[in-house]
Amino acid sequence: MNNFIKRLWYRLIFATLPFLLAAVSLTGVSATEFAFMTTTDYATGSSSVIWLDGSYTNNNDVASIHSDAVSRYYKGLVYVINRQNGDNIQVLDPSNGFSTLRQFSTGNGSNPKDIAFLSETKAYITRYETNDLWIVNPSNGNYLGSIDLSQFADSDGLCEMDQMLIKDGMLFITIQRLDRDNWWLPVGDSYVAVVDAAADTLFDTDPVTPGKQAISLSGANPFSDIQFNPYTNRLYVSCVGYWGMADAGVEIINQYTYLSEGFMLTESAAGGEINDVEIVSADKGYAIITNSSFHTELISFDPSTGTKLGTLYSPGGYVINDIEISPYSELFLADQTETNPGIRIYDTFDDTEITSDPIDVGLPPFDIAFSVPTQTGAETPLLAGLGQNYPNPFNPLTTIPFTISREETAVLAIYDVSGRRVRELLKRKFDPGAYELVWDGRDAASRPLPSGVYFIRLRAGNLIRTRKALLLR
Repeated sequence: MNNFIKRLWYRLIFATLPFLLAAVSLTGVSATEFAFMTTTDYATGSSSVIWLDGSYTNNNDVASIHSDAVSRYYKGLVYVINRQNGDNIQVLDPSNGFSTLRQFSTGNGSNPKDIAFLSETKAYITRYETNDLWIVNPSNGNYLGSIDLSQFADSDGLCEMDQMLIKDGMLFITIQRLDRDNWWLPVGDSYVAVVDAAADTLFDTDPVTPGKQAISLSGANPFSDIQFNPYTNRLYVSCVGYWGMADAGVEIINQYTYLSEGFMLTESAAGGEINDVEIVSADKGYAIITNSSFHTELISFDPSTGTKLGTLYSPGGYVINDIEISPYSELFLADQTETNPGIRIYDTFDDTEITSDPIDVGLPPFDIAFSVPTQTGAETPLLAGLGQNYPNPFNPLTTIPFTISREETAVLAIYDVSGRRVRELLKRKFDPGAYELVWDGRDAASRPLPSGVYFIRLRAGNLIRTRKALLLR
């Protein structure tokens, strides 16, 4: 394919992409990604969807769920974890209007907290009011067995198993160990228990000590999701310790040595308890903190140095419940502010809020999940590359080469020196391969941009690549 034909082909894709995406309907979602929100007023529960086609249009109340629910996405289906007094997993089919495909019990009074998928026929469920980690077949809800975690229980008889992550065939489970007979305060060490998913047995992280040991955490009460950081090849989880005391933070876990490596970000540096955390690049992360007034705030921080970069949102009150990074590396925030609840969206490149007002998703939003593979499998960091544009300097056309090594959604955008996004060239899912795109030096309104330095940014998954381009008129 010569360069002229190639340029015409890319222009055709760019010209027709908005119309293709606009054709997506609620019952035909295969053409685009979505954000799924559980919503609640703590008496009734519902769920809503925001389409990730650039329009941020939404469909509210797509499925009735429990008033205390979170969700996970796996292999084309949404799994709603109906928690306290719900005690079941509700499976929704996005291709059929988010109808309930099946619903299966996790045991009366079990209070399920998380589900982690090893395959389409094997998953694990943490059950907060028991010491038995369940193994189920998610395709039909059948019970396959359980793993006893009672050795990690504190004096109230329960270990308080919470969040999970499967990495390289090992299941990592946060163990809070809270004394519910004493104001739910932490009791001694908190842990991350490890299960060999092939054998479904507890893995001994310290063979020298008698018995099967878990990973001892530096901080108590692991509170957030446990996640994988592709930039350091380590796991991380936020521990809140004792509420009102600066005694914990975002903890780093070496999944090879099964040891804690201390805190990536301390509560002292963050300015409060760290409820939730997301890392978007080697030197950029976000966290929900609870300050000394018990108000939640959204902050940014540098994971490589453990320093707070700034406060993005401070609404007053305990109203921020969840933050998640979208497949386009945008930050979604669940804001339950009483007067104006909804989903706020931020550009992680310059921390500006994309939404002028929160997107109304019906009831106040509680939890966010995206229609992309979660970190519940043995995943590797995305390898993508952004080549130098040519010619450079240019006028008026330049070609931007980039590569994608696995099927992934990518965004290619242009920014000026002030960090303002002047044009989004494309946003779509790519197969692995090498690509080129021609930019004509114009902004989003097709106006010629003035001479100057511009930045080309490729976002693919959690990876960001940037190149400098010089436009000379």
